[in-house]
Amino acid sequence: MELAVGQTIGSYRLIRKLGEGTTSCVFEVEHLRIRRRAAMKIAHTERTLPGISRRLFAEAQAVNLINHPNVVAITEVVEPTEQHPAVALVMELLEGKLLADVVASEGPLAPGRLLPILAQVCEGLAAVHAAGFVHRDLKPENICLVEQQGRGDCVKLLDFGLVKALRPDVTSPTATCEGTFLGSPAYTSPEQAQGQRVDYRTDIYAVGIMIHELVTGRLPFEADGIADLLMRQITAPPPRLSAELLATDVGLALDAIMQVCLAKDPEERSLTATRLAGMFRQLEAGERLPPAHIPGSRGRTVRSRRRHLFALAGGAALAAAAAGLIGTGTGFDVGSLRGPSAPSEVVPAVSAATEPPMVTVTTAPGPDGADAIGDASPKSRPAPGARRWARPAQSGISKARTLDPYR
Repeated sequence: MELAVGQTIGSYRLIRKLGEGTTSCVFEVEHLRIRRRAAMKIAHTERTLPGISRRLFAEAQAVNLINHPNVVAITEVVEPTEQHPAVALVMELLEGKLLADVVASEGPLAPGRLLPILAQVCEGLAAVHAAGFVHRDLKPENICLVEQQGRGDCVKLLDFGLVKALRPDVTSPTATCEGTFLGSPAYTSPEQAQGQRVDYRTDIYAVGIMIHELVTGRLPFEADGIADLLMRQITAPPPRLSAELLATDVGLALDAIMQVCLAKDPEERSLTATRLAGMFRQLEAGERLPPAHIPGSRGRTVRSRRRHLFALAGGAALAAAAAGLIGTGTGFDVGSLRGPSAPSEVVPAVSAATEPPMVTVTTAPGPDGADAIGDASPKSRPAPGARRWARPAQSGISKARTLDPYR
């Protein structure tokens, strides 16, 4: 059924189209009686695969169990009818800019803007993990910056279509097959790239990718295709920040945090989202955070090095197989690889009380489609005197899209 402005779905009238993907589209809508504006994510019935409704229900359930101000709200599920046989989600209408668009237009972010954004991302992510979920597709394209109560750059995490449940009380609509890669190659963790089971630490890896991107304007790894990019995620050491940045207290701390987040072995990613948010807030407040005070910043043990090398031995075949499952022919221009990495970290013992649960229950990936984003409101650029971290991002950077069998 073709959707058109003015059409009614449930108690809502379609006002304007905000975006469209392979399996769903998003409209700005208005409630017929109370005139409240919202966004509606609607499945394409003529192109959908069996189970798409269950997948949208799973996304709505996850978001409402998380229930955090830094996570986009889903307020209602509109059941299919004879007039429109497709499930739809009523979502919070966001007026703002995607973080990806901010980086593309402005280049590297100044510290005063970068740190509160990262802190809010991790505060929202901590709520995701505490509720028993992994986002699995965390990237600047899924982060919206909005203005709330006169304050700009308020973070909203979007698109929980690939969310994975780590809790036994949430039933997956369909199972994700082990050995199948789901996610965005430029932000995926090594274990995710190899189609292995993942937990909250795969989101921590994505935070490390974003630290590098927001500080330098570039992604840390580049490749000519999906298989090569996945191989770099599995095998290439994380780059260091520039000598100029390492000469500053904030740059030195961010580099140490990034190295922990980008550890190839998930057991060496000793930082939780809660801990990361606290450290970004410390730096935002002007406090020093020496690398020695960052858990896991002193080098990898011999045993963990051997485990990592053993994992790399099978990484090439697994990455190639994962790429083969999702197709070929997609090229990526995803930044540049810069310099050797610092030694990885020894993981200290972390209390189970501070960690999200790690139950090996998988969920199906979510549908494609734009999230609830309205017209972009102009955001203020850093003050003219604000110090830039590095030269502006190269033009023409093409981000890897989310890869999902439904798309």
